[in-house]
Amino acid sequence: MRRDVLLLIWIVAFGILVGGVADGLAAEKVPAKNAQSAPAAKKTKPAGPSPAALFPAVKLRPATQDEIGKLRESAAAYDKKDYTGAVSILTPLAEAGSARAAFSLGLMAVRGHGMPMSTEVAEKWWIKSAKGGFPDAQYHLGFMYHQSLRGGRNPELIAHLWNLAAAQGQGDAMYGLGFMYRAGDGVAKDPKKSLKMFTDAADLGHPGAAYEVGVLYKYGRGGVAKDVAKARTYLKKAADAGMARARQELAGLQ
Repeated sequence: MRRDVLLLIWIVAFGILVGGVADGLAAEKVPAKNAQSAPAAKKTKPAGPSPAALFPAVKLRPATQDEIGKLRESAAAYDKKDYTGAVSILTPLAEAGSARAAFSLGLMAVRGHGMPMSTEVAEKWWIKSAKGGFPDAQYHLGFMYHQSLRGGRNPELIAHLWNLAAAQGQGDAMYGLGFMYRAGDGVAKDPKKSLKMFTDAADLGHPGAAYEVGVLYKYGRGGVAKDVAKARTYLKKAADAGMARARQELAGLQ
């Protein structure tokens, strides 16, 4: 499939948005909570620094009042579809070290708002944001690499980025890691960690993860003992969120 077509599918499936400021964050995203794990692309292991060396675990610094004010100003411009204005506010902020602004610029590059649509530009800003400790940037950058939108697929780097994001409570990263630990993709195969990642994501309100947990408990798969009560609890969460597959599994639960 052409990469530009895949990118557009990504935009639609992940509902990428730049929204208002919440808890000091200027960029919000609608998670891909009903998405299934994407097919693995070609794996490559490029020589060079380790993922941990490329992206060390750092704590996202608190936003200053000046940063918050500018993020709000950029969000207001974006809401008015003044994308060029939003970019002009965000760019110096990101260049000065704002991981939040850099993340927003990456989203705008993906959508082609205020600049030409470009995975290269999105990657540049998300790398900067991810290195600044912003969890959504770590997740999105990992997903970009998962789909080989910027070079070959490096499972170890993807898993590292998603682990960084998951450690900060990023539910989509937990969901993706559930599949990676299940398959031993970029990490050692570990059914217990897979279940934990799915469960943690489900407990954050991720329907796709709730479905996976429910199915594991329903059929006793992946080293998980059958547990009808837990299966019903998690499948109901997924079904209530609109997942037809979860409703079907719930209906057949004895």
